[in-house]
Amino acid sequence: METALRWLKRARRLLPEDDLVGLTLGSVLLAAGDAGGAMALLRPIAARGTGSQVWVALATAEVACGTIEAAVRAVAAALQHGVVTPEMAEVATRVTMLAGLPGWCGIGADWRLRCVGGPPHVVMLDGAAIEASVAVKHGETLVVLGADGALLGSPLPVGRLRAVEGFIAEVGGGLQGWAWHPADPGRAPVLTLLGPGGVRSVVAEAIVDGVEGLSPLARPRRISVDAATLAVLGSPVAMLGPEGRHLLGSPVWCGVLPSPPVSEVARVDLSKRAIDVVMPVYGAAAETLAGLAAVLAHVPAESVVHVVDDASSDAALRAALDELARDGRIRLYRHAETAGFPGAANTGMRAAAGRDVVLLNSDTVVPPGWLERLRAAAYAAPEIGTATPLSGDGTIVSYGDEAAGHDAVAAAANAGMVATLPVGVGFCLFIRRDCLDQVGVLREDLFAQGYGEESDFCLRAAACGWRHVAALDVFVEHRGGRSFGAGRGDLRRRNQAILERHHPGYAALVAAHLAADPLFEARRRMDAVRWMAERRESAVVLVSHGAGGGVDELVAMRAAALLAAGERPVVVVPAPGGCRIEGFGDLRFAVPGELPVLAELLRGDRVRHVEVHHLLGHDHGVMGLAGLLGVPVESWLHDAAAFCPRIALIGPERRYCGEPALDACVACVAEAGSNLVEEIGVAALVARSAADLAGSRRVVVPSVDMARRVRRHFPAIQAEVVPWEDDRGWPAIERRAGTTVRVCVVGAIGVEKGYDVLLGCAADARRRGLALEFVVCGTSADDERLMAAGPVFVTGRYAADEAVELIRAQGAAIAFIPSIWPETWCFALSRAWAAGLAAVAFDLGAPAERIRAAGYGEGRGHVLPLGLPVERVNDALVRLASARAGLQP
Repeated sequence: METALRWLKRARRLLPEDDLVGLTLGSVLLAAGDAGGAMALLRPIAARGTGSQVWVALATAEVACGTIEAAVRAVAAALQHGVVTPEMAEVATRVTMLAGLPGWCGIGADWRLRCVGGPPHVVMLDGAAIEASVAVKHGETLVVLGADGALLGSPLPVGRLRAVEGFIAEVGGGLQGWAWHPADPGRAPVLTLLGPGGVRSVVAEAIVDGVEGLSPLARPRRISVDAATLAVLGSPVAMLGPEGRHLLGSPVWCGVLPSPPVSEVARVDLSKRAIDVVMPVYGAAAETLAGLAAVLAHVPAESVVHVVDDASSDAALRAALDELARDGRIRLYRHAETAGFPGAANTGMRAAAGRDVVLLNSDTVVPPGWLERLRAAAYAAPEIGTATPLSGDGTIVSYGDEAAGHDAVAAAANAGMVATLPVGVGFCLFIRRDCLDQVGVLREDLFAQGYGEESDFCLRAAACGWRHVAALDVFVEHRGGRSFGAGRGDLRRRNQAILERHHPGYAALVAAHLAADPLFEARRRMDAVRWMAERRESAVVLVSHGAGGGVDELVAMRAAALLAAGERPVVVVPAPGGCRIEGFGDLRFAVPGELPVLAELLRGDRVRHVEVHHLLGHDHGVMGLAGLLGVPVESWLHDAAAFCPRIALIGPERRYCGEPALDACVACVAEAGSNLVEEIGVAALVARSAADLAGSRRVVVPSVDMARRVRRHFPAIQAEVVPWEDDRGWPAIERRAGTTVRVCVVGAIGVEKGYDVLLGCAADARRRGLALEFVVCGTSADDERLMAAGPVFVTGRYAADEAVELIRAQGAAIAFIPSIWPETWCFALSRAWAAGLAAVAFDLGAPAERIRAAGYGEGRGHVLPLGLPVERVNDALVRLASARAGLQP
């Protein structure tokens, strides 16, 4: 069991989003008696709606933890997400008994009602009474009432339980795709293929892997229809699930259809007339109603809101829409069958005849004043046909995230501004009536449920001389891409191919737009407005590489300290062609050309000084920022990048170079290459660094060892030693009892961190049959090779806040820091000490210095000679770890 848990936890770290791995680990944790661990793991998986089996496992964990109310909710969710299985029935019966409930109800694999706890008194399907014994093969909602009210599980969404999820597309003259029953993954879906020439039954049988967007718990099955069958059926063909709904991609047209004709329409200025809003809806009741509430709050009284219910199966949504229509707040149109977004949009746009329209997704939230600003953008020039606002999920008009305050920022930063787009974006698209009347409505004959239909419209409009713009002073929240479920990626690719077939060069047109990025300045102005709104009394600029590791960790610590002191940390990291301010993706500046622009922005922050933590990835011109601001520079050195292009002093032989004379350094770089992201020779690097350090108010290093190395390479520099952490505050070293000598190695173990040493130690431990094993809490340069070499286990990546607990969980007797370069601090050592482990390191750099200062031998660790053969390293580890574990070496 311990071995299984170890490997499953590693798999979870390697594949944190894989719900199959998560469910398996949760089940093993339950079997091992760790119900709390299983519950914590399963709750977020279940919340993603990944299947009834997760809810069943979660209910079992909740019962074991004594959280019965939560177990009741989990059982209800299981019954509403899947057909009843023996395991589900057993858990449901147990939970209802523990909770004192009268019973539960669910739908069996034969689509008949199953009840436990006495027969139900009333069974209603969509409000009409039915016999409890009837197979429920139609309808949407089943309510089951016992003597004391609704049974657990009621109301049952029988329409959703019967539903098939899937996708089809034309491939080579035939059809290819996938389908599955989410509520009954073991069932092979039986589908109906319908065309002008007849009807065929299609069974999706063979299970396929790798469907984008589907949970690993899904069991999609392959759909395949040959070209001969398709030729007989004719075009278009529809692929319907057993509940009569189209699969994504259905209906399908074969070949290229001619574009619809355009009309001769005079361009008319309707900018003073009312604008109508068209919103197609289908499911997602909470999001849809929130979006509608925002629209109704922020449209003029004369505007009509046309809501098109595209045969939604959500009873609560249908009822809410009916009430809004009765109150006269919306005009409601209801399709008898699902037509898809293009068809629903066309219904609304035809109803808005004679008026400009805004086509609006149901998963959007509009702000005050949005409609007036969109209209101003659409009428900024006579040839403009459509206007699209910015959004957090708007493809070519995206900005930032979905923060509600972004609209006020856009209005302040970009008042009255527009930018040309290749096409508009359909989540919120203002269409002038004269453009719509000339070009015609969306092509529901080509784009099935949607994606790309608005691009086709805009390309047809462009061919008639219309232009499309982004309204840069409007931001509409868009949660994006939730309507089509797991098949949305397949549907998008299908429709992109259709677009390219009907409009050759479309993909290149969009790619050119993205490369030119004409909206960049607008986004940067918005970031600047946000930046200025968050100013503090003073600031410190921290220049870093943003590439992770100890540098980023220290910079984060410095930033937190500055914030705590009431100052603003300004972290500047590399960006293509220059630099950017971390946390503000569009505060990017070319270096050196736009450095004065950055300086002008930062002047209002009253910067006290600039700390240069790392220049990797930066144009060296960034060093001029302090001069432009008129503030001093501090150089904080984390490694040897100031004098070693290899950064970590590791030569071609994969060991510490010893820091030889300049000629040897030149030869080393010529053979092994540079790790700097710039072309600069060793002599030029040293000379440039000497000037940078000489011009610094302070040169800060974390260890005496590093201060000595700085003095060696730059004799005129006296570095100030400021330890990154206080080594006096670590908890006491613990003694770990055990039967095996287990050694913990912490961090990302690359060559400079001692990968070759660890590999040799593992092989020697196996060769000699030593009672010694290693566990790497983190990753290595080659996990598979390392674990194959000897008794080594690699946990996988960890988050900083879980490192100490992960190290403790390994039950190691001692930590090993196998670094072969003179580390300047070593956060891996800190984490080992925080976990109560004494550490062994080589006599090199800060680790050795810190171990000696903290208490050598029986204190916090031991130091071994650098270059010690792996056999002697292992002997020392066995001896020292055995002593810590109370074993005989």
